[in-house]
Amino acid sequence: MAIKFNTKVLSLLLVLIVTFSLLLVQSQCHTKYQEEQEEEEEKTAEESLFECFVTCSRHRQNDHELTDCEQRCVKQYQETKKQEGQEGSRRHGGGGGEGTVENHHREDEPAAQRFKQCQSRCGKQEQGQQRQYCQQKCQWEYEKQKREEEQQHGGGRGGGDPTNAKKESKEEEKQQRQNPYFFDSQRFDSKYRTEQGHIKILERFSKNSDLLQGIENYRLAILEANPNTFVLPHHCDAESVFLVVGGRGTISYVWEKQRKSYNLKSGGVLWVPAGSIVYLTNNDDNERLYILKLLQPVNTPGKFKEYFGVGGENPESFYSSFSNEILEAAFNTQSEKLQRLFGQQSKGVIIKASKEQIRALSQESESSPRGRREKESSSWGPIDLLNERPVFSNEFGQYFEASPNHYQQLRDLDVSVLLVNITKGAMVAPYYNSKSTRLVFVVGGSGYFEMACPHLANAKGKHGSQGRKERQGEIITDVHYQKVSARLSVGDAFVVPAGHPIAIVASQDSNLQLAGFGIKASHNQKYFLAGQENIWNEVQSEAKELAFRVPAREVEEIFRSQEQSYFMPGPGQKGKGQRHVASILDFVGF
Repeated sequence: MAIKFNTKVLSLLLVLIVTFSLLLVQSQCHTKYQEEQEEEEEKTAEESLFECFVTCSRHRQNDHELTDCEQRCVKQYQETKKQEGQEGSRRHGGGGGEGTVENHHREDEPAAQRFKQCQSRCGKQEQGQQRQYCQQKCQWEYEKQKREEEQQHGGGRGGGDPTNAKKESKEEEKQQRQNPYFFDSQRFDSKYRTEQGHIKILERFSKNSDLLQGIENYRLAILEANPNTFVLPHHCDAESVFLVVGGRGTISYVWEKQRKSYNLKSGGVLWVPAGSIVYLTNNDDNERLYILKLLQPVNTPGKFKEYFGVGGENPESFYSSFSNEILEAAFNTQSEKLQRLFGQQSKGVIIKASKEQIRALSQESESSPRGRREKESSSWGPIDLLNERPVFSNEFGQYFEASPNHYQQLRDLDVSVLLVNITKGAMVAPYYNSKSTRLVFVVGGSGYFEMACPHLANAKGKHGSQGRKERQGEIITDVHYQKVSARLSVGDAFVVPAGHPIAIVASQDSNLQLAGFGIKASHNQKYFLAGQENIWNEVQSEAKELAFRVPAREVEEIFRSQEQSYFMPGPGQKGKGQRHVASILDFVGF
């Protein structure tokens, strides 16, 4: 019995010792984890951003990879700043990264002054593409510093209370994450990439929200090509509209047994029919070529493919799918020669070309259509959008649009093409489109938009008080709106559905330049809700008095107090600002 008792005691003691050891190890691990976390938290977001930039520069293989890498750095930085909030921003003081273009400034210098100094250093120390990267980093750092200044001063909306500013900042970030109409630059996926450029495609609109099912059969893409490069011939199962937003090049396509070639620069618009063989060159020795593309697939809604007859390893030629017997019979040529023909290309979709080749391709472009169908063909040529008279223009901005009402090239697709320049610190007056949904891409500068959406409010109301019918005596209400907003920077995209009131504001330091397309654009009307040309001017006084339940003269006094139309000074801007009307003509992009 004693032996059995001692055995039980020893077993119990052994269990207790093992349990205590495990708890001790776990406690030590947890303590070590906490120490590591605290050590990691001591590093500011700015220091992490700098280290990330350094890593990009060490591992980059070409200019394009540097751009993608730095964009990931900025994305990570923005997410970190969101988590830090206002308190962390004040605690760290925006320091770190001494010696970089972002962070060797005195903390008491205004953000605008730092931005100018940073841009000046870029101009003195860097050249070519490196200067563009340097200027991009200046822009990112400026936007970060500006947000911190706004938070410390209440952002003009928090009444100077940092607590209110912090709450507003978090609410704004939450709204942006829940905004189904906004797509930041990271939502563009690289479909083709080489050392000489890339083609990026924005994810399907309906993937972001069911509210965008109406534009499911449209896709947005951006092509970027280095100087003196050539994009291989291919055809696509989608109708396309090209809009040059930076640089200059020659676009050629073969349609109805005719080759059409056009030299285009910024603001150039060209319709490329589905199935036509298309190829293009960047004719410039220094500047990159940027083309924004709208695609409407003709086979599967929302999905399209490019088909390359040329190729080998990269890209693969579709001729390789056929048997040798078929190819030999089709070309009346032995398979050995065919294998050589369709197996040489391995440098990708965008390749380098000699200046002689570029010159030859650009010189063969057509200044005017030729042939017996000259009159008909002339209506299908390119559009020089910036050479047209602006639809709306004043000292605070310009709006250019090519409409299917006036251009046959855009009529079958029922698409319009637009360019917008908002002078720094200014805004587009609140407005809505009567029937056209707009797909907008940020080409230059920064800013933000605010839009009223009834769909999100009503969807939210299914599980809450909003959006439901509530009887209040004899009154039944079912009208609710939710503000959706987002901060805009280069490479972002957003959707403006028909009927949705929206206002767009440029940042205080730079013009906000936008490019985009209008879907279902025929006979669309843009109705402004404020300014001298606002739609309420056409409503009868008695109707306004009944609608607003205040005297008509008071309604009219308020709606006519803004002296400007279309574009006007933005929030916090006094006076008439700075004139910069010609800036849209330098629409270089990126």
